[in-house]
Amino acid sequence: MVPIPRNAALLVPLVAMLLSAPAAAQRGGTLELVPLARYSFFPDSLSLTNGLGVGAEVGLFVTRHLSLELEGNYVVSNLPDSASVTASGMDARLLVHLPLQGKATALFGVGYASRQYGRSLDQKQEGPGGLIGLRFGLGPRLGLRFEAAADYMSTPGSGAGSQWDIGAQMGISIYAGRMGPGDGDRDGVPDQDDRCADTPPGLPVDPTGCPLPQDSDGDGVLDSVDRCPGTVPGQRVDQTGCNADLDGDGVPNALDRCPATPAGTAVDQFGCPPPAPPADSDGDGVPDDGDRCPGTPSGVRVDALGCPVPATAPTPPAPRMILTDVTFKTGSATLTPAAESSLRSTASSLLLEPGVRLEVAGYTDDTGSRANNERLSYERARAVRAYLVSAGVPADRLTARGYGPADPVATNTTAAGRALNRRVELRRAD
Repeated sequence: MVPIPRNAALLVPLVAMLLSAPAAAQRGGTLELVPLARYSFFPDSLSLTNGLGVGAEVGLFVTRHLSLELEGNYVVSNLPDSASVTASGMDARLLVHLPLQGKATALFGVGYASRQYGRSLDQKQEGPGGLIGLRFGLGPRLGLRFEAAADYMSTPGSGAGSQWDIGAQMGISIYAGRMGPGDGDRDGVPDQDDRCADTPPGLPVDPTGCPLPQDSDGDGVLDSVDRCPGTVPGQRVDQTGCNADLDGDGVPNALDRCPATPAGTAVDQFGCPPPAPPADSDGDGVPDDGDRCPGTPSGVRVDALGCPVPATAPTPPAPRMILTDVTFKTGSATLTPAAESSLRSTASSLLLEPGVRLEVAGYTDDTGSRANNERLSYERARAVRAYLVSAGVPADRLTARGYGPADPVATNTTAAGRALNRRVELRRAD
């Protein structure tokens, strides 16, 4: 067995003491002060010798495991020609404290750093940075911190690329300010053990932080099950702390105007049976006392007086006339000679009815695209209207619309049916 050197053997109880020291009971509002020593590794581009310096960290815990920290450090270094250079740094970071096994805590931080070089080197660098480390508890308010910091620095306006600025740090961690478990509702029970963390001030509580059983209105029913906590003193109550309900109809005696209602009877909000609905012998929804037609057959629609509503005749469709002799040249809106002859007769008929306004409606079959059919039907309707106007029919009596393949009068699966669907109609517009 290899003997352990005496100095090394002394380290064993020291390490055991560090790992067994009480954990710091920090919480929101706790301050952490860390005087430290820092060994800086400067970027190669600065040609500075690495050196040992001093610094300090000040942190404010936002929660038990999260703090905002500000670090300042100062190092004296040298250029290759032995000229002295000072390097002062400032780091702001968000630090996460993660408890490990034993009394150690892992530290992880991210933030932003700035470095200012003086004396023989006038330069400033800044950039994002990070930190990892360990904290070993030496007592409730004391510990050791070992850290490695790395900042990705760039020189503003220099055009040079960013470089790493690395530091190894060791410091004494001192907690100040509020410590120990919090007691948000000030009932004497720490929040970590408090099952009722929002207990109102002044209420007596049990060891779990919950209010002791109380009977605020003195009716013999504890507040925790009392559904009527404001019962008037001396009033009889049931097991829920509410007014007794002697007839069991769901309405407490204090509100029950019919306290002896038979069991099972439906009651209103005052504990009384509701009045019977008025008689409706013919079942038409109108009570007999207001029904002027009491013998209405079942299913007949009635008015407010119980009498049958007269049936309304359906509105007849607007009259229309299909101009069967009006044809066009294939694929166009040009009237054929036969169509012009037919329209002259139609114009003569329309002049005999000067008060009638008409719509000239054009239709096609479903061959081709809908857009083309609607355009063609409209152009043909306009052609018919224009001819009628030229034949003496006033223009303000005629409008033109194209409906394309809509509203077919015959099937579009046969040539004969498609021919019937290619038509022009006259419809009354008033």
